[in-house]
Amino acid sequence: MFERLCKGENGIKTIRRFNTEAIRSKIGGIIEDFDPSLIISDRNGLRALRLTDWVQTLAMCSIEKAWLDSGLAPGKYDPERTGIFMGAGRGGYDALTTMLGADLKQLDAYFRDLMNDGSGNERAAVRLDKLLARASTLINPLMFLQQCPCLVSAYSAIRYDARGPSLTNVNLCSASSQSIGEAAWVISRGDADVMVAGGADSMLNPIELTAFCNLDAVSGKNDPETASRPFDYKRDGCVVGEGAAAMILEERNHALARGVSIYAELLGYGSSSDAYKIQAPPPNGRGAVSAMRAALAHARLRPEDIDHVNAHGTSTPLNDKTETSALKEVLGPRAYEIPVVSTKSSTGHLIAAAGALEAVIAVKALEEQRVPPTRNFEHRDPRCDLDYVPEGQRSMPGLRTVLSNSFAIGGTNSCLIFGHPAAET
Repeated sequence: MFERLCKGENGIKTIRRFNTEAIRSKIGGIIEDFDPSLIISDRNGLRALRLTDWVQTLAMCSIEKAWLDSGLAPGKYDPERTGIFMGAGRGGYDALTTMLGADLKQLDAYFRDLMNDGSGNERAAVRLDKLLARASTLINPLMFLQQCPCLVSAYSAIRYDARGPSLTNVNLCSASSQSIGEAAWVISRGDADVMVAGGADSMLNPIELTAFCNLDAVSGKNDPETASRPFDYKRDGCVVGEGAAAMILEERNHALARGVSIYAELLGYGSSSDAYKIQAPPPNGRGAVSAMRAALAHARLRPEDIDHVNAHGTSTPLNDKTETSALKEVLGPRAYEIPVVSTKSSTGHLIAAAGALEAVIAVKALEEQRVPPTRNFEHRDPRCDLDYVPEGQRSMPGLRTVLSNSFAIGGTNSCLIFGHPAAET
């Protein structure tokens, strides 16, 4: 993924999964031809996947990849000191609509029969009674669980014998970033040695995509190549994406004792609330400013210590100018000296999974000492006047720190600062 981002490739496509004729947005960062059995193939894992929703499946696959990469195995970690914090959206949408969709249509038709016949249609009433009786037998007893965002943490705790703290965060666009930050606090206060953290989401279904369009937050330009254009003067809204990302957070000495590769250190985390409006940030960006300053304070860093920003950068007119202003408020002159990139220009906005995905991208930037570009930045906006790396990937030898921003609908803000792993002492 990181290689594709650096090449400026695009993950946004025309939606073919469902009919978009009546929906303003017809494009998305959509996952196609994904076979989860290529990642989770054991009997118990496949059984669990059969009981999960599409988004939950993505989450479990991302956790599996992170877990295997970490080298954690029985005897190398204490289950009582291993936990899981995940960010999630609503959960269970596909399970509900697949199970009840056809019968709900029949139910609606029978209700219409009754309403349109003033004398009462006895035959329709009998059919309705039979349908209601049948519907009660069609309800999968596990469907309630499939509506619960916490199902991923529960299944994963069983799979990896993680008996420590468990949390599922549903704070929309900052959910998975907050999950990573809060998981780090669990370790720093001594309650765990290892935490799985990340998130998954998809709003690429007819109901939720329509609702998001009606918030007037989604681009009306249905060209997959050019619609997502963060910080560009001609931006008109975000493009919705889907996916999952997870990472393993581990207490430093615990990781060193295992002799594993450390990709980065989580140096700082800050969180805040705008306390302003549900659907818009305050013009002065006070919540974003507060969260970034808290992350800097936690990391004991100065503005001049930040080398790169993976911006929230949604491609909406309000967010991008507000985030730019907030960065200048927090970083001062340093904001003009460092690359500020929005990878949503290639992936779309993954909502509850966005922060985790961008945290992984931040870590990869530190590991590979290069940053990807912001695609489609072609028309300068005088209110967005930072270095957004429009020319293509940029080599950054000596890259030490990355600030990753996540700002949510509802006004919840979360900022993470990652650093290049320090030399062993």
